[in-house]
Amino acid sequence: MHPFYDLTGKVALVTGGGGDIGGASAMALARAGADVIIVDIRPEPGAERAAAVRALGRKSLVLIGNCADDAVVRDLADKAIAAFGHVDILVNVAGGGDPRWLWELERPDFDKIVANNLGSAWSWAHSLAPHMQAQGWGRIINTASISAKHGGGPPATVSKSAYAAAKAGVLGLTKGLAKELSPSITVNAVCPGLIHARGTKWITEGPEVAEILKTIPKGRVGQPDDVAAAVLFFASPGSDWITGESMDVNGGQYID
Repeated sequence: MHPFYDLTGKVALVTGGGGDIGGASAMALARAGADVIIVDIRPEPGAERAAAVRALGRKSLVLIGNCADDAVVRDLADKAIAAFGHVDILVNVAGGGDPRWLWELERPDFDKIVANNLGSAWSWAHSLAPHMQAQGWGRIINTASISAKHGGGPPATVSKSAYAAAKAGVLGLTKGLAKELSPSITVNAVCPGLIHARGTKWITEGPEVAEILKTIPKGRVGQPDDVAAAVLFFASPGSDWITGESMDVNGGQYID
């Protein structure tokens, strides 16, 4: 293994780790040598992913709870530290889109979208960053979205303005934390485009996919491992002089 990517001795915590993108990220980190804590709201997918991590010879732990609830995050963070002694890498994947239009939402719906995507990332960073600072090394990788940059909407996204706003907030949080937590902690974000996953099959396998592919220079939809590769880079020692950045992982569909 190239030393740029060697995570031996590190402990990673991946929220949404039972899902497609979170799960692929957890496996990439484990293959690079990290022990991985899986956080998910669903017990069975979390347990399955933890078992896959252990099959690679790494340690793993499953923590179950709603990452949009700040009190739950505090409790889970304490359990993670108690179990492993330290968490070096935080990967915020937990969240979720909402395909409804503005006029189909009420304020509680909007608040929930923000809490799931932006609030959860803030709570986990707030809970774990002090431990990372105390040990003098840490990585925080947030999951934003192409929607944060182009506003969401049809035909190539599952989400619209509320989700776009929440994920744009994740980018602002990433930049702000990068400044506040330097020099010991780097904070970066990944902005996936259309990724083939359980929640997007209705698009990636739907009748509009041929038209969508015309907007993607690479000519295919993304896979969870495409995002995991970016997560691994930001988690690795090789990215030490990069902080506050957002990496587009969208096949060239949106370039800025």
